[in-house]
Amino acid sequence: MLSDGSVSASLGAMRPLVEKLDMLLASAQEYSSLPKRIKDGMQLLEHDVEVLSFYLDELAEVEDPPPMAKCWMNEAHDLSYDMEDYIDILLFVPPDHFIKKKKKRRRRKKKMMIKKRLKWYKQIVCRAQVSEHGIKTSKIIHVNVPRLPSKPKIAKTISEFRSYVQEAIERYDRYSLQCCSTLRRRFLSTSIMLPMPYEEAAHIVIDGRMNEFINSLAANDAADQQQLKVVSVLGSGCLGKTTLANVLYDRIRMQFECRAFIQVSKNPDMKRLFRDLFLQLHKKKQPRPANCNDFDISDINISKHLQDKRYLIVIDDLWDASVWDIIKYAFPKGNCGSRIIITTQIDDVALTCCSDHSEHVFEMKPLDGDYSRKLFFDKFSGSESDCPEEFKQVTKEIVDICGGLPLATINIASHLANQDTEVSMDFLAYIRDTLRSYLWSNSTSEITKQVFNLIYNNLPHYLKTCLLYLHIYPEASIIWKDDLVKQWVAEGFIATRKGKKQDQEMIEKAAGLYFDALIERRFIQPSYINYNNKVLSCTVHEVVRDLIAHKSAEENFIVVVDCNRKNIALSHKVRRLSLVFGDAKYAKIPANITKSQVRSLRFSGLFECMPCISEFKVLRLLDLQLFGYCGDPDPIDLTGISELFQLRYLKIASDVCIRLPNRMQGLNCLETLDILNATRITAIPWDIIHLPHLLHLILPVDTNLLDWIGSTSDSVIHEWSLGKLNYLQDLHLTFFPTLPFYNHLEASMEVLGSLIGGHGNLKTIVVAHGSQKQSFHCFAWHLPPFSRDLSSHCTTAAYSHKFLHGLRNMATYAF
Repeated sequence: MLSDGSVSASLGAMRPLVEKLDMLLASAQEYSSLPKRIKDGMQLLEHDVEVLSFYLDELAEVEDPPPMAKCWMNEAHDLSYDMEDYIDILLFVPPDHFIKKKKKRRRRKKKMMIKKRLKWYKQIVCRAQVSEHGIKTSKIIHVNVPRLPSKPKIAKTISEFRSYVQEAIERYDRYSLQCCSTLRRRFLSTSIMLPMPYEEAAHIVIDGRMNEFINSLAANDAADQQQLKVVSVLGSGCLGKTTLANVLYDRIRMQFECRAFIQVSKNPDMKRLFRDLFLQLHKKKQPRPANCNDFDISDINISKHLQDKRYLIVIDDLWDASVWDIIKYAFPKGNCGSRIIITTQIDDVALTCCSDHSEHVFEMKPLDGDYSRKLFFDKFSGSESDCPEEFKQVTKEIVDICGGLPLATINIASHLANQDTEVSMDFLAYIRDTLRSYLWSNSTSEITKQVFNLIYNNLPHYLKTCLLYLHIYPEASIIWKDDLVKQWVAEGFIATRKGKKQDQEMIEKAAGLYFDALIERRFIQPSYINYNNKVLSCTVHEVVRDLIAHKSAEENFIVVVDCNRKNIALSHKVRRLSLVFGDAKYAKIPANITKSQVRSLRFSGLFECMPCISEFKVLRLLDLQLFGYCGDPDPIDLTGISELFQLRYLKIASDVCIRLPNRMQGLNCLETLDILNATRITAIPWDIIHLPHLLHLILPVDTNLLDWIGSTSDSVIHEWSLGKLNYLQDLHLTFFPTLPFYNHLEASMEVLGSLIGGHGNLKTIVVAHGSQKQSFHCFAWHLPPFSRDLSSHCTTAAYSHKFLHGLRNMATYAF
């Protein structure tokens, strides 16, 4: 499924680099006036890079390369990032930049060169008439363009890169790394199967003892109806505490008026914890995450809301009794038969939550032999009787090694079931012997971690890379599939060919299949599942998080700076950076991180601690989670975003006012623009209609847009249709009832339909309404690709009749 053009954790940017050098050479051949020394240097560099790429590929197929080989691999793929960053600058150069001109006056030559550069970027004229509210017709836009290197500088840099590549090849020979090819190679599992329904796997691991526990909590006897009951599920890691809590929650939740399931990390963000609890108790969960900053923390009064109500609360993975001492006051005791279930690995925490009532502590134990075999064989061969006779002894040994740990057992079974070729006795023996080498540890978490490590080592590169990317998210995060798929595509983890609509659809579909493959292999766990049994979001198990943190450090793939953790090991070259500052007021980025080399940045913290965005020159992905004080008069200056010419993905969530660039038309690579959760924006630069590769546009409706819509005319609609949103697939707009748009919905819908009707690739339009104190809700229509039957869910369908008229290729409408 993976072609040669994707970025990966093990190979760096080596594969896309080879493709881009080809593109650059093809462009150079068209213009004979390009200096010969530059052409020759490019050709020699391309040849050397192909040799280096071959060596790197060979070592990447070894299951466990020696330390010397790992060090060489890290240096090689680090060099590939440096080269790709520079080649990307050259690819921005107009192809006629190096054409020799006849001798003319210096001033005229300079003027013509500037004109050609502007024309190449397609940024000379912005055709949009917005009367006094915006840009006037045919106004020239002055856009900053990247500084173009001189021809001597290009020749020198290419020569330097070639010498670095040759040195890496010489070290490969000098260290005799070619001998590593004789080591054990990975057993690749590249098949992507449809995932087993997660509920089915969960119910398999529930044995008779667990069922008795669930039934006792579901009982409706009079005594239990009179008081709040707090129960703790105690057990070491990977025994299935969360699975039990999920099954219990799903089985009895309909008996309760209010219910919530929250996860707690080792260093919990109490504000976020109470916010998540508040939203779930008020039934404000959305298929897409609601704006986490829609209300002030002082507005949360959970105790008052739960008064005289029967509620069910699950608090998963509690590590510290002091956290319980804080949150328990949110739950009124009452006499409605409410239930609170705590899962924890700590004995003292379990007893403290139950007020030292040991009879309220359910202790998890490993699965017995019968349940372990059922769990394994149902996944591996369908049933134990269907397993070939010659495999039964070795598979029994594998099940015994897993020690009744459900997560380890089902993962080994899934790994065997997903092999591309028929499983052999040699392969089963290899799995058994490898697992036996981990039996030195009595820790259930460590055994399960080593099982995941075995499976990880045999994953294809693209799944390894996508899995390691999850390290960029903070602990206990709910990760939404829709966001993750867009980020993987923007990072280049999925092979891409620019400029073709069907290719882009295939790329995002492939990314979705990668997500499903990680679910199937249990590296990630479903969080929200829709009515079609499709996973919308996921979480990462603590054991998997530890594994990917370790692997990410080995590959120098992602660096996380978390203010709650100390002794962070930092590489001298950081390519992907996650800053988790939380409420820290004086946090700052470490001084030894070179910002100009960072390709992806995720920031979460107070806006005062945010680094200067314009210093990250080669950013491809920017995800900002900003918060502060609502009374701050000055907006946060984010105008430096306009200088990020390689930016492909931009998402901003903020509860403070932000100032975007006046113009964003220069971001020619931008594919996703998501500022829906930025509650206050000074103005949205409406020249974004000229972004040629924009696929996903998610915006709040502001007063500037409303004024513009209110002043629309036929000429304005014509000017808008001249925009370059040719590949736009998703449009999501949210407005508030306080705005004029809400009072003139029908007219606004008609105008909006006319404005976007000319863009035939649109698949999804969402026009939602809400307020800062309430989560938005929407009315939806779902239209299959080859159907024109419209099923309305509300009376506002009349508003959209003319709006829908021009949208012939739509798959989904939502209002």
